[in-house]
Amino acid sequence: MNHPIIKSIFCFFILPALLSGLKLHGQEVTSWSKIDTNAILIGQQVNMQFGIRVADGYQVNWPAIGDTLSSKIEVIEKSTIDTLVDEGALRLMQQLTITSFDSGYFEIPSFDIQFFSVGDTLLKTSSTGTLFLKVNVPVVDTAQAIKPIVVPISEPYTFREMLPWILLGLLVIALTVLLVLYLKKRKKNQPLFERRIKPAIPPHVLAINKLEELRLARVWQSGKLKQYHSEITDIMREYLDNRYHFDAPEMTSDEILGALKKHPVNNQVYEKLSGVLFLADMVKFAKARPTPLENDLSLSHCVDFVNETKEDKPENREADQPATSEISKTNNH
Repeated sequence: MNHPIIKSIFCFFILPALLSGLKLHGQEVTSWSKIDTNAILIGQQVNMQFGIRVADGYQVNWPAIGDTLSSKIEVIEKSTIDTLVDEGALRLMQQLTITSFDSGYFEIPSFDIQFFSVGDTLLKTSSTGTLFLKVNVPVVDTAQAIKPIVVPISEPYTFREMLPWILLGLLVIALTVLLVLYLKKRKKNQPLFERRIKPAIPPHVLAINKLEELRLARVWQSGKLKQYHSEITDIMREYLDNRYHFDAPEMTSDEILGALKKHPVNNQVYEKLSGVLFLADMVKFAKARPTPLENDLSLSHCVDFVNETKEDKPENREADQPATSEISKTNNH
C-alpha cells in the first residue's frame, strides 16, 4: 500500500467502488405487508397494510387493486396512497379493509411494486410477501334448544310518516264533497260556484266622489284650466247618463240642457248646470280664462246639482251617507 502506483489505483478505482456500494446499501429498497390479525370469523373485516420504501429520486408504479385479492378474499374499502419523505427516502403505503365469506385457511397474495430511477427506463420490482388468513366458523352450542326466529319489532308511526296519508285522506274527502255538490247543482241546473254580484254604486255617490277627487287634485291651480273644466263636464255627462238614461256623453251642451227639460229638475240647479256647461265650452273652444272664484263655483254648482237631483230610494239611503259627508266638506270649503 506504500507503493505510489498501488495508492493511485486504490484512490481512483477501488475506493469509489466501495463508497458506491455503501451508498447503494443505504438506499436499499424494502417492501412489506402486514395484517391486524391472521384469524377472523366469516364476514368479519380486518385491516391490511402494504407499502414500499425507496431512495429519494426514485419513482414508483403502484399496483392496481380490484374488488378482490383472490377468489376467497374480498376488498371492502381502499384508502388513498399515503406518501412520506423520511431521511432522504420515499415511503408509500396503502391500507385495505378485507373480509371473506368462506371458512378455511387462505393465502393473501403478495403485491409486486415496480420502481425506477429518474432518467433510467429500467424497471425493477419488489414484492411485499405472502400473508395467510384463517377464516373460522362461529361455534354453535348444539346442546341448547333451537329457538324460533325473532320477528321484527314494530315501531310506532311518526307524524312525518303519517302526513302523506292524512293529506291523501283530506284530498279524497274534498273531492267527494265537490262531486256531491256538483251532482246536486247539476240536478237543479245551477252553476257549481255562483259569482257574487257586486252591488252597483249609485250614480250620485259615484259623481260626488269623482268631483271630490278632482277638487283635491288641484288641477286648475296648476294652470290646467282646459283639463279641469273638461273633467267636470265629463263627470256630469256620466251622471246624467246614469241618472236620466239619455246619451249625455255624446250630446252637446245645448242638447243636454234640452233633454234635461223633459225631467222634473229644480230651475235653480238647472241654471247652475247651464252656467257650468257654458263656462266649460268657453274655456275649451274660446280659450277663456275664468277667475279662481269661477273655477271653484263650477265644481260647487255640480255638487249642488247632483245632491238636488239624486234618486231618493230606500235602498240608497245607506249609500247616500258618503255623498252627504262629501257635500258638507265641499260646502265648508
